[in-house]
Amino acid sequence: MCLQNNSEAEGAISLKSLASFTAYPTVSIEAGKADLRQAEESTADRVNEAIYEALCAIHPGTTAGQALLKVHIGEPNCVTRMSPVYMASSVRFVQERGASGVVAGDTTVAYSGPRGHKRNPAGNASSYMELARRHGWCVDGPAGVPFVVLDRPSTGVPGLFEFQQQQQCNQLDGIGRFKDFYLAGGFAAADFVVNHAHLTLHGLAGLAGCLKSIAMGCSALRGKLRMHQSLLPQFDAELCTRCGRCVESCPEGALQLREDDPCPVVDPELCIGCGECEAVCALERGAVTLQGEDIADWQRGQETLPLRMSDYTMGLMNGRWENTIHVLHMYAVTERCDCVNAAQKPMLKRDLGFLVGKNPFAIDQLAGGMLADALRDEGRRVDQSLLGTADRAASYVEEAYGISCRAQSQKARVK
Repeated sequence: MCLQNNSEAEGAISLKSLASFTAYPTVSIEAGKADLRQAEESTADRVNEAIYEALCAIHPGTTAGQALLKVHIGEPNCVTRMSPVYMASSVRFVQERGASGVVAGDTTVAYSGPRGHKRNPAGNASSYMELARRHGWCVDGPAGVPFVVLDRPSTGVPGLFEFQQQQQCNQLDGIGRFKDFYLAGGFAAADFVVNHAHLTLHGLAGLAGCLKSIAMGCSALRGKLRMHQSLLPQFDAELCTRCGRCVESCPEGALQLREDDPCPVVDPELCIGCGECEAVCALERGAVTLQGEDIADWQRGQETLPLRMSDYTMGLMNGRWENTIHVLHMYAVTERCDCVNAAQKPMLKRDLGFLVGKNPFAIDQLAGGMLADALRDEGRRVDQSLLGTADRAASYVEEAYGISCRAQSQKARVK
């Protein structure tokens, strides 16, 4: 069941409010020669103080209600993952401003492994929770707060951070390629979010940062499949009346209704998984369902994945822009993301610090430029098509939604 939000007034409020984001700076925290990956306690304390001051500058208001620190714990053999020692600043920030409870969390993933949705069925996310504990994401670890799996309600913490659904579907008009957006239940239940992302490169998404952390990391499995174009329509011949409305509504011409077929036929190479066919049929006969539990072809639609993630982020973040801050960790930057279950070596000899702000597109764009400059300074060559995806996404949202990604940048240093 999807929650309707189709009125023009409601749909426009969140988009128009983003115009004010040009007034929010992006704070760049320089770490100097500090080794952020292997930070000593004194270094971690000084970094946390700098992040805390940046959070206060970005959001001087309250953080009442359930607060979520959206994080990524990395795969078992990933040694260059995000460090939980830098969560103390966010915990202090939300608690001082009135949060009733605070947890760290992330969603199950569409692939195999201890974080996979199949290894963590409803009611038993022990595989994910054990890995989180081993990597320090627990109350008695460096993170200092409980960890929850955002699409597994059984991991919620009574009286601190609770949610009842694996996913919540919101329907919105006027957002690019999609009309329905599947939020992980824990993300939907959060009143305030600090989105902690770790900068890496990614074979499909290009530059992986705040955008990917929201789009893929806060969506339920159905949303992930939709962004990867892995949801295909299935037709019930007994319910189908051959009216042709689904064929006419398909934006890619992926459906055909041939004379001898009892119902339309889909061309999987053309289908983008937008769900328009299911939507137009739902009010009439309900003969169309979207199915897919696995991503059969990870390379499919690679050239437009950053734009699809941009559209999906717009839907996931509807009504949440003011109560979300993004913190991009720019240390131990690797050529592949933290979802790779292997030890990687950082691309750079030095760390780039942190970026803190409210506009994820602007942060990623700034990070892409900083990474490109640092790689050039160290004589490293990287595929420019990967580095340029943040620019593409920023240009896209500026044109499609009027969001300025040329945010003012302020510099801060770890003292």
